[in-house]
Amino acid sequence: MTIVGSAPRSSRLVSHRPGVRTATALLVAATSLIGTAALSACAAGSDTLTSQARTTTNTVSGAVGTIALRNVYVAGPAARGGDAQVVSAFFNGGTQEDQIIQVSSDAANGGVAPASSVLKPGGGVIYIANGSAPTLTGLNRELLVGQAIPVTFTFAKAGSVTLNVPVEPAAPGASAQPTVTTPPAQATAATSATPTPRAVASTDRAH
Repeated sequence: MTIVGSAPRSSRLVSHRPGVRTATALLVAATSLIGTAALSACAAGSDTLTSQARTTTNTVSGAVGTIALRNVYVAGPAARGGDAQVVSAFFNGGTQEDQIIQVSSDAANGGVAPASSVLKPGGGVIYIANGSAPTLTGLNRELLVGQAIPVTFTFAKAGSVTLNVPVEPAAPGASAQPTVTTPPAQATAATSATPTPRAVASTDRAH
């Protein structure tokens, strides 16, 4: 992406003429607006997904390969021996399709990947606590709001990442299916498709 910051030299040489000076100013202003719009589109992909997935004030985010994980939390409280859904949003910044194949934790005896687990290139999926989210099964201890547990997400191509996920009340207003989101075309084209074996995690707290 090339962003022009000033008028051509030929325009500056005749800037003493009022008509040319006005045209030059309009050209610079238009170029600046186009550049700003392009930069905004490049950043719109995962940011749009993040804003749509925001359901609680205490979540965690991370990344592995070309997969970004946003606004992750365990819906609680949950009783020992029961199940707990992992509310989450995943964005595929690569050029190849990927898939969530496993979710696990030392706080549970098992885990179930979501039924709609395919992540399209340049797109994402939001899972809420309505039965569609990744689920930890057979909890070996009670999960209380305010606690945090390690949860490992495994993807077919990107690999695995473990996040220290907070337990939070499930947000109201769940729908019947997970939400699939697709970012603008500019954001898809600008995203790097080179995977990395390193996993990154961070904690998000709304202010």
